[in-house]
Amino acid sequence: MDKLNKKLYFAKSFLMLGDAKEHCYNCSYCRVKLDDLQSYHMLPSEVNERFRQVPVAVNLFYCDPLLQVENTVNILHQLEKDGHKGPVVIVTKGDFSLFPDILFDLDLHIAFSTFGVNSIYDGSTMERFENNLKQIKLRKNNYHYSIEFRPICYGINDSEEIFRKVFALAKEYGLAIGYSGLQGKKESVQYWKENNIEFKPYPGYTFGHKKIISEEKQELLFNLSKEYNVPIFKKTSCLFSYVHNLERDYNAHYYRPNEVGCYDCPMKEKCFAFKEKKKERVELPFEFEILEKQDHECILKKTGLCNFPTEDCSHISGQIIKTDEKLTTSDVRLIKWLTGMTVDADFIESPYISDCWQEKKE
Repeated sequence: MDKLNKKLYFAKSFLMLGDAKEHCYNCSYCRVKLDDLQSYHMLPSEVNERFRQVPVAVNLFYCDPLLQVENTVNILHQLEKDGHKGPVVIVTKGDFSLFPDILFDLDLHIAFSTFGVNSIYDGSTMERFENNLKQIKLRKNNYHYSIEFRPICYGINDSEEIFRKVFALAKEYGLAIGYSGLQGKKESVQYWKENNIEFKPYPGYTFGHKKIISEEKQELLFNLSKEYNVPIFKKTSCLFSYVHNLERDYNAHYYRPNEVGCYDCPMKEKCFAFKEKKKERVELPFEFEILEKQDHECILKKTGLCNFPTEDCSHISGQIIKTDEKLTTSDVRLIKWLTGMTVDADFIESPYISDCWQEKKE
């Protein structure tokens, strides 16, 4: 592995731009507040011209983007001036009326976050969420929109009544829903314990990296999706790829179709067709080969880093990028975004990519 390039920061399903602040809505479940105060403003193309295609999230560090709306808008204008082409996402539970109704030459997406119910564990309210949705029909500049229903927590916001409320609003405004359970990494669980926050995993599960809800609750979500004719997505990138009419899920979740619900997904035909297509030309800044593999085992399962591997994790098939280079998890994300293929390599957990991606400027 090359030395790390720490000019850009990668997390979740995005390259992240913006600033963490010391204040936010103080939601009990939020794991971001456990991080250091981050600040990243280098545009993706300043490292590599190809990075104009990658998905970017603005001010997804600690502090909602609408609590620092001027900063958020300034970053959007910088991306616009630079000609960024990939999806640009704002995930917010703030007051959308603070965001100016102006046109951006960007593939801009506003994802309204909701806990589904007023709760002591959530720093916002259903009233604000519903008011944000109402503005969709009032604004002249109609960006892409969706609902982020997360985290679904055992015994707190997982009743059928709460689910139906979220689905009814999604149907009224023509929005897709992204959902997840509660991620409980060790540092988060320790924080909850120290602050007497009584989150519990679903019976039969333990907290860990994966954001698990019970099979019963997941089945209820899928049934309501059909009843209300509202598309739902377990993975963030699948939702954004659908809403932005991309040719595939940019995070290549289709290599684990049973685990992520590919067979009931509106992106199924696009993703499966792309996965089967022979990849003739791929450009990466290190030595690699493309192999056709059956029953490849995910490195997270192989190394014991995943608490709840599924059958898919041991039966990954298709064209896979194989390299002897030691990569970071952010390298792997980036390779998936740019190629649509999963990766077989040793890697370390890091929000940074290897320095080999840095283009040499004339």
